Amino acid sequence: MITKEEIIRILYDSNFWGKEQEVGIVREEYLEKLIKIKDMKESVSIAGVRRCGKSTISKQFLKHVIENGVKKENTLYVNFEEPSFGPYLNSNILEVVYNSYAEIINPEDFAYIVLDEVQNVPNWERWVRAKQEKGNAKIIITGSSSKLMSSEFSTVLGGRSINIDIFPLSFKEFIKFKGRTVEQYKGVVIDKNVVNSLLREYLEFGGFPRAVMEKKENKNILLKEYFDSIIFRDIVSRYNIRDVNLLKTLAIIMQTNISSPSSVGKLASLLQDSFKRKTSLETVSRFLEYFESAFLIFLVPIFSYKIKDQLQYPRKIYSIDAGLRNAVCFRFSEDMGKLYENVVFLELKRKGKEIYYWKDSQQREVDFVIKEGLVVKELIQVCLNLENEKTKKRKTDALIIAMDEFEIDNGTIITDDYKDEENFDGKIIKFIPLWRWLL
Repeated sequence: MITKEEIIRILYDSNFWGKEQEVGIVREEYLEKLIKIKDMKESVSIAGVRRCGKSTISKQFLKHVIENGVKKENTLYVNFEEPSFGPYLNSNILEVVYNSYAEIINPEDFAYIVLDEVQNVPNWERWVRAKQEKGNAKIIITGSSSKLMSSEFSTVLGGRSINIDIFPLSFKEFIKFKGRTVEQYKGVVIDKNVVNSLLREYLEFGGFPRAVMEKKENKNILLKEYFDSIIFRDIVSRYNIRDVNLLKTLAIIMQTNISSPSSVGKLASLLQDSFKRKTSLETVSRFLEYFESAFLIFLVPIFSYKIKDQLQYPRKIYSIDAGLRNAVCFRFSEDMGKLYENVVFLELKRKGKEIYYWKDSQQREVDFVIKEGLVVKELIQVCLNLENEKTKKRKTDALIIAMDEFEIDNGTIITDDYKDEENFDGKIIKFIPLWRWLL
């Protein structure tokens, strides 16, 4: 069994009481959420796709509490993907790590504890609950599985947890990471060439923090590595997948078909065409659940007050990140309209919106229906180019019909570069460029 001294040696490099820690560019939105709840008794779970910044944000929080009077020794950060812990993850490693820390570093007892990628430890939920009930620790756990970080964690803790979902960088954050400020683009005089250049880069390479800061020639290499890591570490190994090729092919199909509706049956048919053998609907459904759990994709249902309709109709596919999607699909310019829509979806998702799409019996469609409680509050269309009058009419007609159905007087069409406001018999439609909407 690993000794207490060995554990402290492993922890030394990643803790503030060990080496000086680099916490990167502060992501205020998430840090503020953690600060607001730091004195609450509930444990906190931070969930998000692999490499989106969960570890960095949790360290930014630890740095904040240290700067505000907490001793370095009263913080503990443990990364359970640290290779040195690998041989011991099937034992009572959590208790051993904590006891080693408490005895050698922090005999005062209370601690702010971050357990990073804790889903690698069997029965971690019970240890967290026991520690929480003693009241001598504020525990933050991070993980790259929505299933483990939300439903199962909340069940074990009896609802005594707070969940925070982390995403790759928003466009506002992207601008900050590129060394600029959002305020530069809110004045009357705006360098549209600069902001559109930044937006194009964001649409092509996405918002994974390290990829944003990487040299252009290395971005796709890094993003492909991220994709494979999600597939193999968060899905294949976790769920013991045997047919890895089938799984990965379906994942690429999903990324290729972003912003489009697709059914389990259609996806099974595409796999059959690729592999010349039948794939069961149950297998496809199970794989989709795994993709969602790992935050690789999101599936948006059609709007209906009937649950049966939501289950029966195809769901629209969105990717966790435009850059990740482009890296594995080798497509960018020809899919710009799809990427615009995907970026809009992600921004709505970051804001915690309840999202649907809408379609009527004549196949007129609205891209995003935003519901609050039982009431539809917002309707949004995305259209890259409104210079084509037929396209503009199709988008506006569908939006007006949906506005009538939901008794809403205002709608939005997000465009490439067109800004205006038009009145259609009392129905107001605002046309706004994507970059302005994102900022």
